Amino acid sequence: MTAMTDTLTSEKAMTSSAAVRAKLGHPVVDADGHTIEYTPAYLDYLKQVGGARVVERFLTRLETSGWYRMSPEDRLRRRATRPAAWALPAKNTLDRATATLPRLFRARMDDFGLDFSIVYSSLALFTIRDDDDELRRATCRALNVMFADIFGDQKDRMTPVATVPAHTPAEAIEELEYAVKTLGLKAAMIASNVRRPIPAAAEASLEAAQYGVFMDTLCLDSPYD
Repeated sequence: MTAMTDTLTSEKAMTSSAAVRAKLGHPVVDADGHTIEYTPAYLDYLKQVGGARVVERFLTRLETSGWYRMSPEDRLRRRATRPAAWALPAKNTLDRATATLPRLFRARMDDFGLDFSIVYSSLALFTIRDDDDELRRATCRALNVMFADIFGDQKDRMTPVATVPAHTPAEAIEELEYAVKTLGLKAAMIASNVRRPIPAAAEASLEAAQYGVFMDTLCLDSPYD
């Protein structure tokens, strides 16, 4: 990493982004930075938080719900959502690694014209909405512990965002207090809505229940508060 950092800081002239930054009289803050988690490392944190059984359940969930494992007919039958093609850049390996390694990102921030970055999880976009209580809470907690760890030595240039599930007020309060008071995180991401089962669908069929849902916006009149 040191050799790579030295190369990055010593080679070539100022980038166009850095040139724009040099003309400004104020700092540039990236308010929606995203990291791409390194899965093997994340699974280690998930095992620490929830144990081996939770890791196995999480991996099973990934194996059985993927768009790329479905046939074209099954995608249409399920009305499955295709993953974003831009979320995992692969053409430029340096950029791909930058999105995963905090120190490498830090080494390139001046070239990007950035003074500070607020870094969100990408995996959290899915874990925060999981309807399985155990998986949702464990996967979000593991993300928070990992972020506090891997971004801890980059506090002067970036801050990680905690993932706070909010299917109930109690779980949101518990995770927020842990993220702030125990881990020292300073920002949080909370979903604006929760997928809830439609009672009539569940009464008709357990199979239908997983598809019969409505979006419960997190507001004062929610029946789940």
